[in-house]
Amino acid sequence: MRRTLTMCMASALVIACGLAAAPYGNTSVPEGRKLNNLAALLLDVVPAPTTESFPFVRPSDGWVFISFTTHGEGTIRLTLDKASPGETPINPAPGSGPTHEAMHHVTKGCHTLQIERTGTISLEHLTLKTIPELMHCGLGFNPQIKSYGLYDMDFLKRDILPNVTTLIVPNNIKLSDSVIEDWRRQGKRFVAEVGINSQAKTADEHATFWTSFFRNAPFIDGIIINEFIVNRPVSEWVQTMTPDRFARMDQERAAYEWYSDAFKKIRADSRFANKSIYAYVGGSGKKLNREIIGTNVIRTIVNCGYFVAPERYLHEMSTEQGSQDALQAFLDGLADWETKEPGVKKQMVITFGLFSMPPGGINKQPNVDYHVWMDQQMNLVANDPTLANIAGLNWWTSVLADEETVRFVGKLYRHYAIEGRTDRLTSDPLFLRHIQNADFERGTNGWVLHPAEEGSIAAKSFPRYGRIEGRYMGLGRPADPEHIGDTFLWMKRSEKGPNTFSQTIKDLQPDRLYSFKMFVCDYSDLITPKPRKIEEAKSISTVLIEGADVDTTRSFTEVYASSPEPKVPICITYHWKIFRAKTTTATLTVSDWQDPSQPTAPFGQEQAFNFLEIQPYHE
Repeated sequence: MRRTLTMCMASALVIACGLAAAPYGNTSVPEGRKLNNLAALLLDVVPAPTTESFPFVRPSDGWVFISFTTHGEGTIRLTLDKASPGETPINPAPGSGPTHEAMHHVTKGCHTLQIERTGTISLEHLTLKTIPELMHCGLGFNPQIKSYGLYDMDFLKRDILPNVTTLIVPNNIKLSDSVIEDWRRQGKRFVAEVGINSQAKTADEHATFWTSFFRNAPFIDGIIINEFIVNRPVSEWVQTMTPDRFARMDQERAAYEWYSDAFKKIRADSRFANKSIYAYVGGSGKKLNREIIGTNVIRTIVNCGYFVAPERYLHEMSTEQGSQDALQAFLDGLADWETKEPGVKKQMVITFGLFSMPPGGINKQPNVDYHVWMDQQMNLVANDPTLANIAGLNWWTSVLADEETVRFVGKLYRHYAIEGRTDRLTSDPLFLRHIQNADFERGTNGWVLHPAEEGSIAAKSFPRYGRIEGRYMGLGRPADPEHIGDTFLWMKRSEKGPNTFSQTIKDLQPDRLYSFKMFVCDYSDLITPKPRKIEEAKSISTVLIEGADVDTTRSFTEVYASSPEPKVPICITYHWKIFRAKTTTATLTVSDWQDPSQPTAPFGQEQAFNFLEIQPYHE
């Protein structure tokens, strides 16, 4: 490394902030300063008027983040490794104002950032950092709850696009030339999500299948394969397998040898020398188990310079201790990967669970702030020494995430991976205190009930209803041992008047935004499932939040069908409201009439209400 440093010539007067100063003509480069596990500061300088270039060393292949502020009129042009075979223009992302930002992938070793000016413009401040690959899944993965709108480039441009290096896209996406050219011009990448060809019987067939995506869509820079399984012992999961799936198990064991050979063939093909491959590896999200995946495929991926993407889908836990245990299991699991496959972290893109809403999510607890839980996971990655030197980060998937949670990923990336912060992004507590007994797991405690007649309101339960709602971790899993979501408030509509239940919302911060969620279904559909058209299954219920300003433009109700159970899907109404607190409290009231002054048929309809969650909303 010392020889590499001394080979880089500095032709600039550098005033370093927190770094060793490099005087004019010095033959070394200031050494980088680690900010956290994800980011390191390589340059932090105020250039002299005559400064033309800045040398820096990237200790491994990977991404750099460049930020600079300007003053005056004119243009500034940045070039990486000018007058070398690898000369590349650095194009800042679109934006306005005096601060400009750019991301670019560079190879390991010494580089020079060349700066050219026209006009009277001056460069006030320049920073350059190493950052991990920051993937977003993704563009073209629009939400299953349609009322959130499209997650297109216009939606992503504020919180996501400035904070990511790589967009994951469907392999059949159609993008305009201008979108492709603009993203590539910024030095950023597209990665297409693809599957595994179950019909392929040889390494050649697998290689042909995966490389077909590069041939059919030349603009993509890589593929991410969904997915390789399994990470937990066969004895723990084989009992949940279907007979057909069990029959394929031995075939899958053999297939991993084909996959290894296929990766080697693709790497050896010069046509795909600049293409990347990522492999989702799913299962329990714990230790690396080789009973199915074998001992070769992960090592082959690493040796080929490709990437493994372990799926780490940490669902919310009901206690502080359970939360800490889950985070520790996450650390222990990745440590096991590194023990069994030394060096794998440097080729690892940790993939967290973004899927936080129905019909399938890991936002299981209405008394837990899911965004704080996301923050705690990222904070661990940024600070725990066992997670240093990972290649990248990803959150799967925006198809099952509300618009706020999708945007929140960009805020996390900015805070930890770009700014290099070690403190938490959020200051909110993990466990919410605004509503008590939000799932009616303690009967009707904490709620004020106003039944229209005797026997028209009661606390009930239904086996696996939480799973039916979509609070689950994966297909084929047994019911949650805590039975989260199996309890609810039952109401039977009466012609004598509306049934209502209410509670005071507490611990609000005046002028702060909050979100409200609630699930409702027809109770008879649980008892006797029957096919129903979604548009005809919307619940008849109203939500009133008194003492707060409700944003009606961003609030909605939408019906979704349960999946994958039961066989006849249950139609469930999803309530979403955004409101701004006026004081520290407000009153929440739910009614089974549309209008308290107008009788609402059909009388006798029974409905189930649960998952009443109120948490801070991030603008």
